[in-house]
Amino acid sequence: MTKVNTPQKVAILGGGMGGLTTAFQLTSQPGWQERFDITVYQLGWRLGGKCASSRGDNERIEEHGIHGFMGSYFNALPMMSDVYAELNREPGQPLATFQEAFLGSNFTMLWEWQDGHLKAWPVRAPSNDIPPTDGSSYKGVQTAIIAIINEVEQMLTSTPGIPKIVDVCIADLLDKAKQQVETIPLSEGPNHPLVAEIEGARTFITGVVETIDKLAPKLAEHANTLRQALLTLDFYAALIVGALTDNVEVNGYDILDPENWSDWLTRHGINAATLQSPVVMTTVNICYQSPNGDTSRAARMAAGCFLDWTLRSCAYMGSVIWSFAAGTGETVVAPMYEVLKRRGVKFEFFRKVENLRLSDDRKRVSAIEMTIQATLKDPEAGYHPLIDVKGLPSWPAKPHYEQLVEGEYLRATDIDLESYWNGWPNAAFPHLMEPHILREGHEYDQIVFAIALGAIPYLCKELLEEKQAWRDMVAKIPALQTQAMQLWFSKDMYELGWSEPLDPAKNELALSATYFCPPNGNAEFHDLLKWECWPKNNQPKALWYFCGLMPDYEAPPPFSDTDYPRRMSERVKTQCIQYLQTSIGTMLPNATVRANNPAGDPNGLDFDLLVDTQNGAAQGVQRFDSQFWRANIDPTERYVTSPPGSIDCRMEAWGSGFENLTLAGDWIYTGLNVGSFEGATMSGKLASYALSAAPALTTIIGYPVVPRPQVSVDRPHYPPPVPAVAKPGLRLVG
Repeated sequence: MTKVNTPQKVAILGGGMGGLTTAFQLTSQPGWQERFDITVYQLGWRLGGKCASSRGDNERIEEHGIHGFMGSYFNALPMMSDVYAELNREPGQPLATFQEAFLGSNFTMLWEWQDGHLKAWPVRAPSNDIPPTDGSSYKGVQTAIIAIINEVEQMLTSTPGIPKIVDVCIADLLDKAKQQVETIPLSEGPNHPLVAEIEGARTFITGVVETIDKLAPKLAEHANTLRQALLTLDFYAALIVGALTDNVEVNGYDILDPENWSDWLTRHGINAATLQSPVVMTTVNICYQSPNGDTSRAARMAAGCFLDWTLRSCAYMGSVIWSFAAGTGETVVAPMYEVLKRRGVKFEFFRKVENLRLSDDRKRVSAIEMTIQATLKDPEAGYHPLIDVKGLPSWPAKPHYEQLVEGEYLRATDIDLESYWNGWPNAAFPHLMEPHILREGHEYDQIVFAIALGAIPYLCKELLEEKQAWRDMVAKIPALQTQAMQLWFSKDMYELGWSEPLDPAKNELALSATYFCPPNGNAEFHDLLKWECWPKNNQPKALWYFCGLMPDYEAPPPFSDTDYPRRMSERVKTQCIQYLQTSIGTMLPNATVRANNPAGDPNGLDFDLLVDTQNGAAQGVQRFDSQFWRANIDPTERYVTSPPGSIDCRMEAWGSGFENLTLAGDWIYTGLNVGSFEGATMSGKLASYALSAAPALTTIIGYPVVPRPQVSVDRPHYPPPVPAVAKPGLRLVG
């Protein structure tokens, strides 16, 4: 082979957020066309991976689950601001600007098990003036501690009934804390004076928590609010004391990886009542940390990962949550696709990766085996994936069959091209059954593997055989099944019994993270209904999303078992109906059978409140049939978790061990190490750095400056590659 100065061909495998971010970062560099020729290869007809959404009946927005951005997404939010700036939609177009597309909210509803049942715990975080368009405000632990101090100050002024002695004690502590954090280096660790200050104050506060019921009768009406504030304060105290005592400023978070989150909090003196409260459980709930996806088991999460995520969450930009003004597909994925297409990135849809083959010396990936799922009637024109819904570029629920040679057959058989259990292609189309091979030096020079972790055992068998690090990664980082449902109601949320008044001017959403399991997360998105197309005589007034884990103890069947997706969908349907029959009354008491009839179930859903797409023909539980639910069971849909001992098994973007293979996805080592859009965004930036030395690592907010601790000789951790001088790519040809 000879080397020539032509753009390197980069094959990005997978159009999820890790792959799209990689493409966005590579093409954000001046003169990138001289260095790279980029193609994204995508299974099926839509992009987005686990964040993909599409339009169903009545143009309903249908998601994989509940999606939104945390205010601590220091990389994702600014990136989307850049996307919208470049998208440059005309004024008056739907979601024309970043500010129209992403809406800040500071309300969340937590639920606490108390006195034998769940009780509402509404939380309103203070807003701040940090713009979500620039994540550089986050400087690590110091930023988080200062943010916590500011929140506690706000809590002192807004919580009624705080005894004078407690108020004075905390106010004095906060004054000292501000000065100490800003003037004394956090590298002092356990010797930092803030540790002693907090330890002294928390002993006093713990006594107040334990004796709150014995306080003066005048506090009775505020007792629960005061108790919640003090539990929150105790949690923050444990975070700060633990972070300083374990000196994560110097040692990093990874040294805490072997320890479980709850053991770590206990080691740092958290009150038993605080540990059982939802304020502590929020992180492990929204990050889906139940072993085997079984929410009947106690959550397990690496302590450093828990601490890092939670501290970042406290240091949010502007608002604690940034919700999407439309579906994820319309707000995030389609704009990224449109910008990348304009820049010159190529997209090959209907390309299912089957196998990565190694070279004879086992150092490189010499070939990528693919299945072409469908062929285009007009290959020169390419595939046009989007549809227009009320002026918004959106993703359809099915492929554009009219653009495909095999379209009418696929339409008639309703084959799901995103499923690994679809039995496709079959003997009716023998030309599709021939493997499609991409060869190194011809169709690609560099690979970015941005497919979800759950697919690696099926697609990377030779890599697993060659490298212990790959085997450890697959064995020790669980990828779990999830389930989701969406419900359209004929009554609004307050008519259904939602008790907490929300301020629409502040975009307050009914968003819960610690409700009954397994779909312990839920949210009401009635503002999305304006983007759907319902008949005037059958208009929904409320839209509730539910999402959570699904127990996963048995190995999935062979992909030849094409009935498996149907069985799993029926499983989710049954579980959802059972859930609604037992759990809806706590949150929505007016949605129950008894609330809408003279007599009946006081806790189960009155299914007649669901909007039936058959204009009311279905009755009772049959109305669930016209709602939306899904089982996220495919290898590319599974959610990656962070149990103790797993962080050491995450590979770096540049640490695949193979010379022409870069990694991207929320399952690689990013420092954040939690399944999330932010993790995927960081991974894409890191993958871009591995290929091009840009963006600079110092601009990837939250990426650790502390080297990873080396634990196993069989699992080496690779330091970042030394940046090379930017120049045209070198291609191997021959």
